[in-house]
Amino acid sequence: MTRMPNFVFILAMSLIAMFATHQAMAQGQLIPLEHFNQMPMVQMPAISPDGKNIAVIVNQGEFTQVALIPFENARKMTYVLKLGAEKYRIDNLAWANNERVLVTVSQPFAMQGMRYRTSHIYSAKLDGSSVLELRRKTRKETQLTFYFNSPNLLSLLEEDSDHILVTIQDPRDNNYSSVFKVNVNNGDYEKYLPNSKRIVDWGVTSKGEVLLAIGVDKDYKKGVSYIYTRKDSDADWKLVKTLEDYKSETFSVELYDEINNTIIITSDHRTKKGDVIKQRLWRYEINSGKYQLLADAPDDYDVTGAITRLQGTRRDLIGYTYNDGFERFVYFDKDSDLLAQEIRGIFAKNGLQAGLYDWDSTKQRYIISTLSDTKPAKFYLFDKKANKLSPWYGQYPHLEKAAMAKVQPFMFEARDGMVLHGYLTLPNGVKNPPVVLYPHGGPFARDSQYFDPFVQMFASRGFAVVQVNFRGSTGYGNVYQTSGYKQWGKKMQTDLLDAMDWLKQSGQANTDKACIVGASYGGYAALVAGYQTPNKFKCIVSIAGISDIQGQINHWKRRGSYSYVRNAVSEDAKDIEAISPLKHVNAFKAPVLLIHGKVDLRVSYRQSEQMFDALEDAGKKVEIELFDFGTHNLDDAANRKKAMELMDAFLRKYLK
Repeated sequence: MTRMPNFVFILAMSLIAMFATHQAMAQGQLIPLEHFNQMPMVQMPAISPDGKNIAVIVNQGEFTQVALIPFENARKMTYVLKLGAEKYRIDNLAWANNERVLVTVSQPFAMQGMRYRTSHIYSAKLDGSSVLELRRKTRKETQLTFYFNSPNLLSLLEEDSDHILVTIQDPRDNNYSSVFKVNVNNGDYEKYLPNSKRIVDWGVTSKGEVLLAIGVDKDYKKGVSYIYTRKDSDADWKLVKTLEDYKSETFSVELYDEINNTIIITSDHRTKKGDVIKQRLWRYEINSGKYQLLADAPDDYDVTGAITRLQGTRRDLIGYTYNDGFERFVYFDKDSDLLAQEIRGIFAKNGLQAGLYDWDSTKQRYIISTLSDTKPAKFYLFDKKANKLSPWYGQYPHLEKAAMAKVQPFMFEARDGMVLHGYLTLPNGVKNPPVVLYPHGGPFARDSQYFDPFVQMFASRGFAVVQVNFRGSTGYGNVYQTSGYKQWGKKMQTDLLDAMDWLKQSGQANTDKACIVGASYGGYAALVAGYQTPNKFKCIVSIAGISDIQGQINHWKRRGSYSYVRNAVSEDAKDIEAISPLKHVNAFKAPVLLIHGKVDLRVSYRQSEQMFDALEDAGKKVEIELFDFGTHNLDDAANRKKAMELMDAFLRKYLK
C-alpha cells in the first residue's frame, strides 16, 4: 500500500479549514479596486535541482524582484535582483545549478525609428553576493551591435553545471542565430557553433549536442522554413522537412530524439481522410518520413504542447497538454500520472484545478499550482519523502477570501450556423446586470475559464462579462482557427454580436446597456464596433488596439510577417480601408477610451494617437491615456493600476 492515502487525509483536513476561513468575506461588500489592479505577488516559481531552494519573481508595489526561498522555510527570502518600475520586465527564471539562478530580463530599445526589446541574462548566486550580467564583450559597441548582442537562453547543460548555451545574432554569421557557450560563474563567452544555413532556432540534447536546426529561406517573404538534423556534432546537416507557412501541414518541433533519430512534433497531420483536422502529438521518423501518433486530445481539442523533462542524462517526452477551458496535463509515465491524478482529485473537492507545476531532479519535492474560475493561483509545496504538503504563496492574496463570480462556459450558433464557444461571468447578487463584451487579443489565441483579475474586477462592479472564442481562436481544431483567416472586421466581428444576441435571448443580462472593452486585437474589435454597430454599445474601451490596418500591415512587413498578412489578414486596398476604424470616425456615437503604451512593439501607440485625433476632429467623445514606458500588455504595476482605475470610472459612468 502506498503512503498517498495518509497524505490525502492530511491535505483534505487542511483545505477544509482554509476554505471555511475564506467564506468570511461577505458577498455584498465591494472589493477594493487595488486588490485587482496589482501585479501578481509571485510569478514563475522554479525549484532548484536538489530541491532545497525556490527562485521566484516577487512583485511589491511598483517594484519587481527575484527572491530565493528555502523549500523548508517560506518566510526566509533573499532578494538577488531588483528592478525599478516600468522600464524592465523579467521574462524567465531558470536554475543553472544548485548555487546559481539565471534571470532573463528584457527592456525597450529604439533604433533607426523602430522600437525593439533587448534581452539580458543575469546569473545570481544564492546569497546575493554575486550577480553578473552574462553579456558578450564587443570591441566597439554601436546601437546595432548592442541589439544583435542580446543573448537568448538556449539550453541548460545538465552535465556541465558551470555552463549554459545561448544564442546571439552574430554579425560573422550574417546576424542569424549563433550558439555560444557561457560560463555562469564569470560570464566568459566561447563560440560553440557557427550558423551557415540561416538558422533561427536550434534543438539541443542534455549533453549539449546541437542536433536539430530550423532555418529560413533567403527570401523571407516566401514564409518557407527548413528542418535539419544530424546524428552527432561531427556529422553534416541533413534536410529533413521543408515547410511553407499556411500551406504545409503544421510541424512544430518539441524535441529531437537522437537515440531513435526521430522528432517529437505537434502537427495537424492526418493518417485518414475522415480524421478531424487538429493538432496532435506525433513522432516523426526522419529516415522513412512516417508519422507515429503519440497523443490525441479528447473531442475536437488541440494538443497544445509536449511536456519534456530531464530523465537521468536524457531529456525525454513525458506527457502533453491540452485546454478544455482549463489547461490539462497528461503524463505518460505512471508515477507522475498517479501523483497528478491524486493531486487533482484532492483539490477538486474544493472546486480547484491543480497540477504539478515544477519538481526537483529526484522527483521528491514538488511545487503544486491551484486555481479555478473564482480563485486566483496559489502554490503549495509537497515533500514526497516526508509526505508533507504545505500552503505557500498566492498571486492575489487579498482576493483569496473574496467571493468571486462564477465563469460559465456556453455555446451558441453564429449566423452562418458555425458552433462557437465562450464564457459568461454574471456578477453575484445582481439581477439583469449591464454587460461588458470582452473580446480577447491575438486574434489567433483564446480565452480560458481561469480566474482573470480584469474579468473579476468588471463583475465585482456589477457587470456581466462576455468572452467569446470567436472563429480564429485556437485550441478547437484547424477548422475553427482557419475560419477566422481574413475575417478581420467581418465574421470574427459578427461572432461577437451573435454572442450578444444569444445572451439577450437567454435573458441573463441587460444587453441594451453594454460596453465593449478589449486589448490588442480585442481593442481593434472594440473600435470596429464603434462604426459598424454605432448604436449597439454605450461605450468603447480600446487598449493597445489597431485603428489603421494599412499602418499595421506596414509594421508587420517591416518585421518580416509577409505570410501572415497575405494569408490571415488582407492585401486588398478596398478591403483594408473598409475594416480600418480610422477611416470611419464619423459613424461613431459611443464615447471612446483609448489606452496605449509608448514602447509597444506589436502595435504602435501612434495607432491610438491617430484615432484620438481623428475622433476629436470629428467632434466625438474620446479620451486617451499614453504610458511612457508601457508595453503591449499591462505588465507593470503603475500602468495596470492607472488603466484599471480609468476603465472602472469610464464603465460606471456610461453603464450606471
